Amino acid sequence: MKNQTIAARVYGEDCEGCVGPEQIDVMRFQRAIGAITGKWKIEIVCSLINGSMRFGELRRSLPGITQHMLTEQLRDLACNGIVIRTAYAEIPPRVEYALSQAGIDLMPTFATLRDWALRYENQLAE
Repeated sequence: MKNQTIAARVYGEDCEGCVGPEQIDVMRFQRAIGAITGKWKIEIVCSLINGSMRFGELRRSLPGITQHMLTEQLRDLACNGIVIRTAYAEIPPRVEYALSQAGIDLMPTFATLRDWALRYENQLAE
């Protein structure tokens, strides 16, 4: 692990009298993080930003992902309400995946996290 310089915390005016979160809020945060963390989940969500995709095109957009892993992660994302799976009664079967409103609402959070990562990229462990 590389040596890091850790700067002292600086609170803005918007944090006057800040206290730690309640235990229920910590649990909610853990559930939210669990819903989006996992191998390939963020990549899948980002691939669906521009609209729905069929399984095959989604897999092609993610080089290195296996069919099994994509299936598993899509199931989990759908179970957590982030992705919507739509199966059409056609021959051959057609299934499309799209972001739900909850998935779309994650985009500002992802942008904020990206900005945070850029700001502190020299301090983050690889």
